[in-house]
Amino acid sequence: MSGQLIHRGKNSWLLRIEKNRDPLTKERVNRTRKFVGDRYAARAELNKMLQAQSERAEFECLDMTVNDYFNVWLETVAENRYRYKTVENYKGIINFNIRPMIGHIPLSNLQPRDIQRVLNAMKARGVCSNSRRRFYSVISTAFERAVAWKLLETNPVLELKIPRHEPKKIRAMTQEEVSRFVEVTDKGRHAEYFRTALITGMRPGELAGLRWHDVDCGNLTISVQRSLAWKERFSDGWVLVPTKTVQGRRQITISKELADSLGNLKKRQDSVKRASGNGYKDDRFVFTNRWGRPIHRRFITQVFKTALERAGLPTTIRLYDLRHTNATLLLKAGEPVKAVSERLGHSTICITLQIYAHVLPGMQRSAANRMEELLEGRSDDCS
Repeated sequence: MSGQLIHRGKNSWLLRIEKNRDPLTKERVNRTRKFVGDRYAARAELNKMLQAQSERAEFECLDMTVNDYFNVWLETVAENRYRYKTVENYKGIINFNIRPMIGHIPLSNLQPRDIQRVLNAMKARGVCSNSRRRFYSVISTAFERAVAWKLLETNPVLELKIPRHEPKKIRAMTQEEVSRFVEVTDKGRHAEYFRTALITGMRPGELAGLRWHDVDCGNLTISVQRSLAWKERFSDGWVLVPTKTVQGRRQITISKELADSLGNLKKRQDSVKRASGNGYKDDRFVFTNRWGRPIHRRFITQVFKTALERAGLPTTIRLYDLRHTNATLLLKAGEPVKAVSERLGHSTICITLQIYAHVLPGMQRSAANRMEELLEGRSDDCS
């Protein structure tokens, strides 16, 4: 921080304090003030301003709590850099874990043991390792910016070990369970939704954001271009956001039966729209409520749970598990991992292998048996 004395006329001066560059815009932040008097008085006044500004900056750094810092970080960094849904997830992580336990601590007093205490509490509550690793990553990124802003000397998170990865068990339906589930849902109003979820493996947000121009019934494809996120958990406000990854923007081949089913759904929607008049809001979404608006995640989850009960299946199965069911059944049927990964929209095939490693032992046994046949000349492929 430096000062500048600018002569503006007889006994007229402009006092300017040049602060450090803004870490986001890289532009200098200046504070100016007019002063009337001789040069010596002007210089003395400028020195007072510099001293006061220095004390104020030091006080603000000492007085800033962890909660204060995250308020600033979310507003100035996260909301300008990350997707809407990602920011909402970050806010949830911070509000639920950081603020109640260590939010009151002055930022300058924050110690690695404070963050370790939060991680221990999360583990004691049964929070899975993936969520704890995500927490570690989020606050590490946030405190790196605090170091860049000279609010912290070092990043306290880096002195802790990242939580060990523990493979998360997923609950995919068996083929028999899928048959029971579809037998129930095919009789309901949202039959096409659940059929599409099972056949394509699309994420719930991607299904909600699917529009009719994304569906090509003639070429039997669905183009995944976006996802729909609800602004708040119990809000009716929604926003369209990019897919989770670049690879998430993909084209999925569908069966003719599903294409015909979606075509019939479109005809029904058009009929309802004509009958409803101005009461029907047509945003061209494929899956809607009775008034043409996107189906709320909370509502379709309730429909899903009811269907599970009627099919005699565990209600612990999640809506997202339809995606896992799709991938698991395809892999067990011998579909190449790369093809499954592309349909799911994973950023790399490694993610697919990591998530569905439990399916691979059976595939390994099949490969071993197949190799044995080749060696013994028992395969039809051998001459």
